[in-house]
Amino acid sequence: MIRVSKQPFGNLPDGRAVSAFTLRNDAGMSVTLLDYGGILQSILVPTAAGPVDVVLGYPRLTGYLTGRGHLGALIGRNANRLSDAVIEIDGKRYPLTANEGKKQLHGGLEGFDKKLFAAAKIPCGVALTYHSADGEEGYPGALTLTARYTLDEAGALTIDYRATADRDTVINLTNHSYFNLNGGGDATGHRLRIDASAYTPIDPDLLPTGEILPVEGTPFDFRAFHTVGERLGAPDPQLLLAGGYDHNFVLDKAPGALAEAAVLIGDKSGITLTCSTSCPGVQLYTANSMDPNAEPGKNGWTHRNREAVCLETQYFPDANRRHNFPSTIVRAGEEYHESTVYAFSAD
Repeated sequence: MIRVSKQPFGNLPDGRAVSAFTLRNDAGMSVTLLDYGGILQSILVPTAAGPVDVVLGYPRLTGYLTGRGHLGALIGRNANRLSDAVIEIDGKRYPLTANEGKKQLHGGLEGFDKKLFAAAKIPCGVALTYHSADGEEGYPGALTLTARYTLDEAGALTIDYRATADRDTVINLTNHSYFNLNGGGDATGHRLRIDASAYTPIDPDLLPTGEILPVEGTPFDFRAFHTVGERLGAPDPQLLLAGGYDHNFVLDKAPGALAEAAVLIGDKSGITLTCSTSCPGVQLYTANSMDPNAEPGKNGWTHRNREAVCLETQYFPDANRRHNFPSTIVRAGEEYHESTVYAFSAD
């Protein structure tokens, strides 16, 4: 039986209360999420040596309010980067707020990761709802999003996203959890497999070039297991541009099908994370630029580079400007519906 409890988690500067919801199954796994930013604050996975918290995060709300990096957050209205902070729909251009030079990253200055959601308990989890006004961060259309977080007895956490808008708009949602399956320390020894035969290379601005290239013969070939750090130091121009992995992988699956995308294994804990998604891509990010000025994380840890692996299920970066990429345009009245499953097990 999945139990759901609610606890206070501080107040926003304007006085609004933030709550934490904890989902627990009978096997001893628990997931704590916030109604602020849809943040996954903690995921405790039971092991023979005791529970391991497998996501980076902060013990207090202030860490999320002041820290960079979008730790654990729901990202929208558009995940990843958009060139020139502009989208185009049917020939009409919509200027967006820029928050990374001339680009927009992860939805703008105040994306969904900085919003307080309405929360309701549902069977096996919590539903978070947010109403985004027409013109928020420059996006057309009043949008309603509901993200349902549910846990099962087998250790699978599902995030199910549904959104509609009253005007044609762009939607691309993801979760930005930083996974460390050992519970802390260097994550480059984690073993990783990604079910992708191609990836989208980047330019010096970390934007896609528009190409879709094979991973064969490159450090981006994770079709068989490799440790995350095995090829990080390779003199590959793409790795040098990003300071590590910060790239979108083109998943080998049918469009729209919920299918396995990646498997990550903790080298010390033996915990396995299997990530499945209905999205066409997954961004591998190796925590290349953690915030040196952030508050200490849980257990007093300072978050350092290479201490986590992000698997951001998504549509491709800058897809609105790259017409050979799957489209992120959602028409008025149509439903955006994507799901991602993070399933955990331990040896």
